[in-house]
Amino acid sequence: MYKLYRALSLAMTPFLKIYFYIRCLYGKDRLESAKNHFGVASAPRCAGKLIWVHAASVGESLAALTFIQHLNEQFPDVNILLTTVTMASADVLASKIIYIDGCYHQFSVADNPLWIKKFLDYWKVDVAVFLESEIWPNAIWMLHDRQIPIFLLSARLSTRSFRRWKLLKNFFTSILKKFSCILAQSEIDRERYAFFSPDNTKRIDNLKYANPVLPCNEVLWNRFQKLRLHKKVFVAASTHEKEEDLIVEAHKKLRKRFKLITIIIPRHTTRVKDICALFKKHGLNFSLRSELIDDDSRMDSEIFCVDTFGEVGTFFRLADLCFVGGSLIPAGGHNIYEPVALGKPVLHGPFMDNAMEVRNFLHEKHVAFEVKNVDEIVKICADFFSHEKKLRAISKLALAACRNESLRQIDELMQLEKFFSR
Repeated sequence: MYKLYRALSLAMTPFLKIYFYIRCLYGKDRLESAKNHFGVASAPRCAGKLIWVHAASVGESLAALTFIQHLNEQFPDVNILLTTVTMASADVLASKIIYIDGCYHQFSVADNPLWIKKFLDYWKVDVAVFLESEIWPNAIWMLHDRQIPIFLLSARLSTRSFRRWKLLKNFFTSILKKFSCILAQSEIDRERYAFFSPDNTKRIDNLKYANPVLPCNEVLWNRFQKLRLHKKVFVAASTHEKEEDLIVEAHKKLRKRFKLITIIIPRHTTRVKDICALFKKHGLNFSLRSELIDDDSRMDSEIFCVDTFGEVGTFFRLADLCFVGGSLIPAGGHNIYEPVALGKPVLHGPFMDNAMEVRNFLHEKHVAFEVKNVDEIVKICADFFSHEKKLRAISKLALAACRNESLRQIDELMQLEKFFSR
């Protein structure tokens, strides 16, 4: 089965090249990132041992950064190559990895045998770590052939993917058995991976528990603090198409009872124009975050759309109550732990397949709440906005819910010292 997959990957080489160049035309890639996808490096390979850490997008990248900072403390002489897929993740990481000695970023190499070979020949990887659900058959097969240890960290497997994988059980078993260790982020994920490869599958806490709290832009925070006096602030983050429609409807109902500011942070800033059109359709007084840089006259808007990067932590801190998207539509849900780590209760929709363990944990602590429609959003928001003591009590519970055992568990199970302390 793998020979067929490899042959198809090779046959697709010219079409993949065209695909990545087309992405450059639409701003979804740059020439540098396209070359990285083809296995061409844009940074020098420093002397010494090197661990390759791969994460797909922003959420995985931040978890990877936590792991990398821990690695840097444990093994200061080991170089770290962090690869990511998306432009957004690269933008978020750009200002962070410069403070980690021996760490550099590249865009991920596509899972093509020719490009993987070029990548491995250049970087001479000693250990490879993939995060969450990144399974690249060619890369894993070729790493294993070179006797390079491979780990799958904070592994998750959605219900939909699990059903599909079972149709090709022998193929995925042959791939997953090549991992030195698969560290699943929840019991249900451990069971799903163990269905294919029980001997090397273990359970750890979700690595996102160990992430440092999101940073705060103090200047922006102070500007909004003046605005939010005697007002309630509702922040909807990582929203997708159709979710903003529900948030806007909820905002219109809530503003009849409360002085309210709603802040929407879309998952993809490429959708900002569509969101502004939605605001106009409903006759809302709105502003973009980018318009506030030098213009305080726009600060009196009732609803804001954040079209900048790296400020989610600031807006979570400003919030009385948060919502995290990708969950009112079947997108699997995003990281609801981030606002909780800042002491904020969080709402989410019913579609949380990608984060069920975190969802269940936060529900047990009574700091996360499921909503299915506009009326449920309005009901819970109104309840909290009307009862300040209840809101403060929930905020204290949210801070108390934070825990972190994942890094200790990773050290015990990966035993990286045997690779790096020689």
